Amino acid sequence: MAEFYINGFSALTGDARPEDFLPFAEARRLRRMEGIAKNALLCSFRAMSAAGLDVNAPKNTGLSVAVGAGSLESTCKFMDTIIDDGDELSSPTAFAGSVHNSTGLTLSAFLHFSGPCVTTGQFDFSFAGALLTARQFLARGMCADALVAVTEDVNPAAAALAPRHPALFAPVLRAPAGPFARAAAAFILSSRPTDKTLFAVSRFSFSRTEEAPSCAAPVSVSTAAHGALEICRLLSAGQPFAFRDVFAGAELLVEAEPYA
Repeated sequence: MAEFYINGFSALTGDARPEDFLPFAEARRLRRMEGIAKNALLCSFRAMSAAGLDVNAPKNTGLSVAVGAGSLESTCKFMDTIIDDGDELSSPTAFAGSVHNSTGLTLSAFLHFSGPCVTTGQFDFSFAGALLTARQFLARGMCADALVAVTEDVNPAAAALAPRHPALFAPVLRAPAGPFARAAAAFILSSRPTDKTLFAVSRFSFSRTEEAPSCAAPVSVSTAAHGALEICRLLSAGQPFAFRDVFAGAELLVEAEPYA
């Protein structure tokens, strides 16, 4: 029996454009939204559409969000306002955007979710942790389907320093020489197959390992985003696959085959 089923997916490297949302939402509603939240929302819209879910209808879908270090852009803006204007005049907008769960709140509101919602902010472990959380939602019968949304920001300090010292950053960064980019992905999972099911996941594990990580990647994104992008690439090929990633003393293993 499958661990779970994948009914829709989408991935994005870079930033979503206003026109990308035209089939789903009015651009004016997105103007004050954080960049990483926009990217996660676009991928979620596309994954839900592929899975045959109405993005405008209320639903008891579970939500498991992986944000790694959160919105670093807003965090840096918030810290800058404290430095420039003091605690009392720091930006409430930047603070709200810097909170890890702000992306989960945005997705729940736009997608009309009323199911369980958990945000995982564990740096490299975030994607694997979000998958594990969504699997628990399904296994415990908390919801019939779940959205796993992954979104990562660019670390401005790493983007400035890593290309000058790639050997120093190689143990902790994918492609430390760059280029650096935001990335996002979304997956619709279910405990049972539907008429839109694309893949059945036959094996999923998240465990400790002593093996050294590989930092090879075409673009510098976090390990969490890297795993999500790679799985989307394998799903797009439409063939059975086994994905294994080693990072920070942990191993993520996902095996899946097309559902017929």
